[in-house]
Formats: sequence, C-alpha cells, structure tokens
Amino acid sequence: MATGTDKGKGNRSARFFSYFEGRRTREGVPTPNLMKELERPQGDVPRWSSALAPFGFPVVMVGAGVGCGLLGSPAVGVVFGAFGVVPSAAVVAMTAKALPRVMGPQRSAGGEELGPYLGGGGDERVRQMSPGLFDQERDVIEWNRAEEAHRTWEWLQGLSCGIERVETVSDDGTRLVGHVIACCPGSSRWLVFAHGYNDNWRAGLTYARRWCEEGYNLLLVDLRAHGESDGAWVGAGWLDRLDLVAWARWVVERAGSGASIVLSGISMGAASCVMACAEDDLPEQVRACVADSAYTDFWNTAVQVVSKGSLGTSPMPAHPLLDLARLFLKMSKGGYDVTKSRPVDAIARSRVPVMLVQGEEDKVVPKHMASSLAEAAGGAAAGEGHELLMVPSAGHCCAVFADPERYWGTVLTFVRRWA
Repeated sequence: MATGTDKGKGNRSARFFSYFEGRRTREGVPTPNLMKELERPQGDVPRWSSALAPFGFPVVMVGAGVGCGLLGSPAVGVVFGAFGVVPSAAVVAMTAKALPRVMGPQRSAGGEELGPYLGGGGDERVRQMSPGLFDQERDVIEWNRAEEAHRTWEWLQGLSCGIERVETVSDDGTRLVGHVIACCPGSSRWLVFAHGYNDNWRAGLTYARRWCEEGYNLLLVDLRAHGESDGAWVGAGWLDRLDLVAWARWVVERAGSGASIVLSGISMGAASCVMACAEDDLPEQVRACVADSAYTDFWNTAVQVVSKGSLGTSPMPAHPLLDLARLFLKMSKGGYDVTKSRPVDAIARSRVPVMLVQGEEDKVVPKHMASSLAEAAGGAAAGEGHELLMVPSAGHCCAVFADPERYWGTVLTFVRRWA
C-alpha cells in the first residue's frame, strides 16, 4: 500500500508528465501558462515617458561619470559614461534603422497571380498563420485552401470582364491604386476589399469568387504604402480609414447613387474597415462591414507581437523599442501617432452593421480582441447590428479555410440582411 508521501510523489509526477503531454498536444504551441498569457486581455498604456527613457539613462550615467572624474577617478568616470551612452545609442540606432523597414512602404509582397493565400506559397502562409494545429486540422485547412485555389483559377480563366486597374486620391492627396473585377455588370452591389499588413490587392482573390457568385462587383485595393499605392508610412488602419472612405466615394461615382457597398478586410484591412465605418463622411451607400481578424487597437497588438514573438520573430522587450518607434514615426514627415488606431472606439459609433470573424487559434490577434469589439459595438452595429463568428482550429485570417461552409453561410446571411 502506498504511503501518504508516495501518493504525494505520484500526484506530483502525474502533474509533471501531464504538463509536458499538454505541450505535445499541438505542435509548436506555447506552454499552457503562456497560452493563458496570450489569451489574456492586454492593457498596455502608451506613455511618452517610456520613449524618453533611453535618453534619460545616459544622462544619469554621464553625470555619475563626471562626478567620478571630479572626485579623482577619471577611469571610473569613463566607464560610467560609456556604460550609459553605448547601450542607449545602440537601442536608438536599432529602432531608427528598423522603423522604415517595418512601417515604411511594403513592396515585397509576392506577385503570384492567385495571391499570397491561394498561390503557390499558400500552404506555407496558412501554416505560418495557424501554428500548432493537429495534423488533421492542418490537413483540412490545406485541402480547403487547395480546392479554393483550383476553383478560383478556373473562375478567373472564365471571366469575360478582365481585371481593370483603377486609381483615386485620398483626402490628404495620396494616390491610391485598386483593381476592379466587374463580374456582375447588371448588379449595383459592390465589395471593397482591404488586405492585411505587407500584402497587396491579390489577397482579396481568396474571397473574390464567392462574392461574385453572390452578385457583387469587386474592388480590391492596395492599402497606402502597399503594392502600387503611394504613402510614406503604413497606415495601421488609422490613415487607411480615410482611404477606404475615398474608395467608397469612387464606387458611388462609378456605379451611381443606387450602389450598395460592403466593406470587407482581413487583419489590418479589417481594422481599417471598422474605423472607416465610423467616419461622418462615409457614403450612405455603404451598407455593411465584414471584418476578419480585426484588432481592438494597434498598439496592444504590436506590443504582443514584439514581446511574444507571435509572428515567428524572436521575442524582444516591447519597451522602449515600440515607444521610440512611436516617437520617431510621429516626428517624421507624413508621420502620425499609431496609438490613434483604435477600432474598439470606432465600432462604438459605427454607421453600419458589422460582421466580426475570428479564428480561435489566432496568435497574432487574440480571440479576446474580437470579443471586446463585439462588446463595444454601438451605433448601427449595436444589438442585432453586429455578429461575432468564432471559428475553431483557425489561425490568423484562416477561418475561411478552416470551415468554409460555416464561414460563408454566416457571412452571407448577415450581409443579405443589411446590404
């Protein structure tokens, strides 16, 4: 018979092995404690004082070095000064060098004809966006992705209208480029689609065939500082919201006052759509919004991505790196304050109903953000004016592949009610 001590040891051993068994249930998934941390609502508050910290530290250390020199220890003073200046200068230099690469124009998105999800690199993309799935879950996503790629290719080959490159100008004079697929010339319904960070208009081809079958003409846009659109800096949704209003006006000018427009986007594009829907000058022809994997606010999303490495990068301290980047961006020509990008505030005064879609395994935009957006929904999105679709076994922007039947059934039912 086991003694009380033996039982305690056995329980501890069981818990120990259970913990590591939990780590193996999904390949590449963080430990259970880190999973809870990823899913916990973040509340980082941006402070300008954090951006000034790297400048204050060397001042203190140089002051200490001067004091040592006056007290007759110049060698110690030099050490203090170097210890203060060198690390701080390195952090500032690293941030200044990285900012244009991360927030400057993003032109590296591939030119695959079917886009980043349906093109030849699509399997790799969905694996990156949906890490740590069971083999069978990953097989489902990859199978559905491949099937949609085949159907979209056949659909594109059979189009009689072709793909038309178009331009417009945003309120601040930025030249914007989009691509029109006028596949339903007798229809007054239009979809305006906005892609995510470091992508281009071709990302919208993932959804194009189904919207066309629903009777929508398509306008797939390049967000500012992406693809062919001008812009000094990535808009993070804040600058892009006005660009989408400009695109909606463009559709009205082309299709007439009887047009019925749906704004749709993924990730940063989804956040841009949500914020555009709160603008006073949004054309009344915009009837609904479909936001897939939208964040509540750009700042907390960036903090999580940097500190947790949720995009596959090495985890780094978010502060003071992001604080310095925020300061440098605001001081730059054409720059702005990224903390203004807050879809959670915009959805509270939305002028149109909003459909929210979220993958439950999203490590870039955690699912609690979708819940927060749904809770904050107001204006025309209050009550039945909004709906939240949570899709199991789906990562960032991959709900449409994890369960396409449920995805399209829910999205189109919502849109039919309002548009």
